[in-house]
Amino acid sequence: MILYSENQLDTAWQYDCKQRTAKGRHWISRADYENLFVLYFESVLRGDELIKLDIYIPEDLLLSIDTEIEFDEEELH
Repeated sequence: MILYSENQLDTAWQYDCKQRTAKGRHWISRADYENLFVLYFESVLRGDELIKLDIYIPEDLLLSIDTEIEFDEEELH
């Protein structure tokens, strides 16, 4: 499970938009960005080799989302 705030996602998407603009590329929707963002971090948490996605993620955000939280389903009830 990855945890991120809506603010972190918005910041990352805005960064992606700025990078795309600087490179003369079209923006992607926030929803599409979120799907790729989650796919990237799930891949990292599984220990997969890093996959190349067509998104830009700020370096400080990459460093801040590095904790996996595990819990027992029974503890939730």
